[in-house]
Amino acid sequence: MLARRLLLGAALAAPLSARAQSWPAKPIRVILPGPAGGLIDVGSRAVSDAMQRDLGQPWLIDPRPGASGIVGAQMMLGAPADGYTLYQTVSGHVALSFLMKTPFDVIADFQPIAMIGVSTALVCVPPDSPANDIAGFVEHARRHPGKLNYLNSGNGTSTHLVPEQLKLKFGIDVTMIAYKGLPPGVQDLLASRLDLAVVSSTLVVQHVKAGRLKALAVIGPARLDELPDVPTMTEQGVGDVEVRSFLPLYGQRALPRPIVDRVNAAMAHALADPETRKRLAAGYITPLPMTPEQVGEAMQREHDRLGKLIAQLGIKAEGA
Repeated sequence: MLARRLLLGAALAAPLSARAQSWPAKPIRVILPGPAGGLIDVGSRAVSDAMQRDLGQPWLIDPRPGASGIVGAQMMLGAPADGYTLYQTVSGHVALSFLMKTPFDVIADFQPIAMIGVSTALVCVPPDSPANDIAGFVEHARRHPGKLNYLNSGNGTSTHLVPEQLKLKFGIDVTMIAYKGLPPGVQDLLASRLDLAVVSSTLVVQHVKAGRLKALAVIGPARLDELPDVPTMTEQGVGDVEVRSFLPLYGQRALPRPIVDRVNAAMAHALADPETRKRLAAGYITPLPMTPEQVGEAMQREHDRLGKLIAQLGIKAEGA
C-alpha cells in the first residue's frame, strides 16, 4: 500500500517538476502598470538584458497603464500561473485597497518573486514658480489657497501621498490632478500647467539642470551628485512626509516555487551585473536584491504603514 502511495505521489509531482525544470521554454511577458518611460519601465528595462541572458528567453516588457494599476494586475492574474506572465510594479500597489475597491487582494493574490530596487525622486515646480524650497512652496500655497495643483500619477504612490502629507502638515489647499503615469504629467509641469510634482529623478534631472524645471527637494537618503545644491527632505525638516518607491516583481499566487526561485536567482545575478547596475544608477534606482520571503515581508510592512498613513490623511476609498 505504501509503495502504491509513493508511486502515485511521484506520478502527480512529475508534471510539475518537469515543467519547472524545462522552464522557460518561451518568452516571458512582464506586465507593467505604468507607461513607457516611467519609473517601472526604466527599472524593468535596466534589468531586461541580464534577465534574458540568464533565463535564455526574451524578457518582454509590456506597459499597461490604467486604473492605478488594476488593469495590468488583472491581466497578469488572469493568465496561466506558468511563469510566462509576470507583474513588475511599484510599492504603491500594496496601498490600492485602501484607496479604491479592487477586484483582488493586493497581498494574498500575488506571489512575491524579487525586488529590483528603490528609486530616488525630486519634488519639482515649474521654473516660474516663486518657490525655491519646501517652505517657499508652502508660503506660495498659503497665498493662493485652492488655486495650485499637483500631479498624481497613481493613488498610493509617492506622487500622491507626499503632496497630501504636505497639505496635512502645513494646512495648505492644493488640488490633485490625476494622470496615467508620470511622463504625461511631466509634460504639463514643463508647460506650467501643474504647480507641483514628485517625480522620479531619472525623468527630470536633465530638465532641472537645463533650467526647464526647479527642484525643491530630494526624496532619498542623500543629495544627488548632479544636483548638489538641492537639499533632501530631511535637511529641510520634512523627512517625515517621505514615501519612497520600491520596485517588486510578482507572479500569480499559484506560481510553482521552482519557477519563483529560478526568476529570483536570475534577478540576483542581474543586480550583480556591472552593466545593469550602471543602467539602474542612470535611472537613480538603488538595487535591492531580496529573497521572495524578504520581498513579501517588505511589502507587508509597506502595506501596513501606508494603510495607517492613508487613514491619518483621511483619504477614503473610492465608492466607500
